[in-house]
Amino acid sequence: MTRHLRLAVAVAAGALVVALVAPGVASAEAHDGQPTVEITQGRIETLPSGAAIGYSVTGRARMVRTSERTFVHVRVNISAPGQELPTTYPAHVHNAPCSEPTFGGGHYQHEAGTGPDYVNDVNEIWPTVNTGRSGRGHGHAFHSYRARPEAMSVVIHYPMDTSIRLACVDLA
Repeated sequence: MTRHLRLAVAVAAGALVVALVAPGVASAEAHDGQPTVEITQGRIETLPSGAAIGYSVTGRARMVRTSERTFVHVRVNISAPGQELPTTYPAHVHNAPCSEPTFGGGHYQHEAGTGPDYVNDVNEIWPTVNTGRSGRGHGHAFHSYRARPEAMSVVIHYPMDTSIRLACVDLA
């Protein structure tokens, strides 16, 4: 297959996915009524703690769940005062919506627990975001398990202090 034909096939496949996904959640069901593919997505919004230190974060995130896999892609445009770019931003899938009072809750875990066997990029979903000089960037994470419904949002953290939540997106 030529390069141009492969590109045309990829564009057509992407258009099909966009058509299936719009406006927000799409799923294909197996014979037993359970979704085999579920796509959730949303717009990233700056949280009050991010705005308080001068950040503005926009963008989108999407989570694709199949029967055996989870893929998360985050695309951002980050504006920060006096920041040297490029920068890496910790980002994690969280177990609650972006609204008050928890602003995303805690980290989603495939198997609940504490310590290094549980708090890591295998058991949790970490689509770490890397930006260029312009502040635009992206991150992704791929796992060989299906994330449960409590994987509800993605939170982007401040690089110097991860307790500060810069932005959040509900995966609805």
